[in-house]
Amino acid sequence: MMPSNNVRHRIRAFAARWLVPYLPYPHFMCVAPLDAVLRILWRAEGQIPPAYWPRLVLLLLLSGINTVASLPERVIVGAWLRLRPPRMERDNAPVFVLGYFRSGTTFLQNLLATDPSLRSPSWPQVLAPQTFVLGWVLLRYLFVPLLPLTRLNAVVPVGARLPAEDDFALNNMGGMSVLAGRAVLPRRQAFFNRFHDLDALSADEFSRWRSHQFAFVQKLALVAGGRRLLLKSPSHTARVRYLLELFPGAKFVHISRSPDVVFRSNLLLARELQRAFALQPPLPEDEQEEIITCEYLATEMHYLADRARIPTADLAEVRLQDLTADPVGEMKRIYRELGLPFSSGCEERMQQVAATFVKQARNRHPDLTERQRARVARLEPLAASFGHAPARAPETLDIDSQQRIG
Repeated sequence: MMPSNNVRHRIRAFAARWLVPYLPYPHFMCVAPLDAVLRILWRAEGQIPPAYWPRLVLLLLLSGINTVASLPERVIVGAWLRLRPPRMERDNAPVFVLGYFRSGTTFLQNLLATDPSLRSPSWPQVLAPQTFVLGWVLLRYLFVPLLPLTRLNAVVPVGARLPAEDDFALNNMGGMSVLAGRAVLPRRQAFFNRFHDLDALSADEFSRWRSHQFAFVQKLALVAGGRRLLLKSPSHTARVRYLLELFPGAKFVHISRSPDVVFRSNLLLARELQRAFALQPPLPEDEQEEIITCEYLATEMHYLADRARIPTADLAEVRLQDLTADPVGEMKRIYRELGLPFSSGCEERMQQVAATFVKQARNRHPDLTERQRARVARLEPLAASFGHAPARAPETLDIDSQQRIG
């Protein structure tokens, strides 16, 4: 019995190490049109090893099919938005969830999404931003069944009706997201990470990001039925000043978490993203850790610098430990501070969402090495700024019960 178990363990370990990372299956970019996919692949500079070619071939094949399927919508809806763009007044500007990756943004977004007066984009809408209006009939029967096969569940809870991150839409519209580097081309992170805070973009690149971000929001407004949009992407935390210019009257909810836990969780996230979706080998661990440390610190420092630009009535902040300890109480406070009506029925639905997160299995992160502890020490200013203990403290709920983007 023991030798048999040992053999099975060795086979599984071999498959996980040498087969699973390269097996072809529907990529999260498989419903992006070819022009968007090729724009990202061009930045690979020919550095896609043969081991990843099966994954690449399937991606290009499915993307080619979607290019044809999305063409009518891209022409018709694109022309409609130019001729009759939906108006977005200050009192109906989007609500943005802010916070670095793995700070609890997914939990907060799911709580807010229970409000019937808010509309968050769904996974089909962010993964197929060119196709989700007129092309919903095709998406519903051809793409939605593929969602469980994309392996997105390894990093984020997905479903046809679950709220999603709009940065996936920016990625699948043409690679204007850190996701293109962090998940698809890890060796080109330096290039794509510029789309995180936008500061180092050229004038043409910034104009393209601005037009695509606004176009996606306008298109989402077509199907929102007049409801206020709810958007969540960790990268928004680093570009509040640009969002204020693009969406006057926008409201913001920032969530924070103990920095050492966020750092640990992001190490796991980067590894899982690249294992599932990369077309290149991952960066050395030390280099990836440094990217995460610098980006996390810079992201929240950008937010702290921009916080003064946000009118008091348009900003609320919450710590994950407080939100998990009293979800409804904290959400009522957030609504009061933002001047939003807390509608009847929200309380029960929020309790159900919180209960769902509590039931999920929890991750156990390995102890930090000396090198990693030195990097966590550099994050101490964030712990002080958001009122977290310098050392890791027990949390009421381990929100990393499964790998998530936010």
